[in-house]
Amino acid sequence: MNTTLSFLRALLAAPAEVGALWPSSRYLAQSMAQAAVACGASGRVIEVGAGSGALTLALLTRFGSERLQVIECAPELVQVLRKKFPQLDIRRERIEHFLPQAAPDPDSSLLVSSLPFKSLPAAQARLLSSTYIRFVQRGGAVIQFSYGLTPPFALNDADGLQWQRVSRIWRNLPPACVWRLQARKTDTLSPT
Repeated sequence: MNTTLSFLRALLAAPAEVGALWPSSRYLAQSMAQAAVACGASGRVIEVGAGSGALTLALLTRFGSERLQVIECAPELVQVLRKKFPQLDIRRERIEHFLPQAAPDPDSSLLVSSLPFKSLPAAQARLLSSTYIRFVQRGGAVIQFSYGLTPPFALNDADGLQWQRVSRIWRNLPPACVWRLQARKTDTLSPT
């Protein structure tokens, strides 16, 4: 089945969950994969919201099939991904259900996410953001993209985390920013 047609079917079936007008560009995929490598995670790399597979290919090239776990909830896109990447473990599942069940070691694991936080219903976005926050607080790392210049979701001071913008990708429809969710850096002054 045509990848673009499958993407459009998924978009029509659940526009808020797809959250994009067009599949991610190879430029966005490459920037996300480079940010993932820069995290230095030694464990499992979990791609969340794989869509039509542009990022999957970039991650597979850098991390190999042994380390890459792919999560996608749209049935049409899962079929496309399984045909394109038969060597990968591709699960039709929601990340908020997968993470507690799979129990990856957050100290060495990385989430590379394409979830559209800004278009999701508020309750679902809160549930997902709290899942990501807990994952990073336990030592994991998250790479996420969003459209526009603001971070994917808001953080509270009590979370102890911050967003760091890694790159801005103009060659994507629409343009996107790649972000890393990380522990908040504190300014320490040395005694004089």
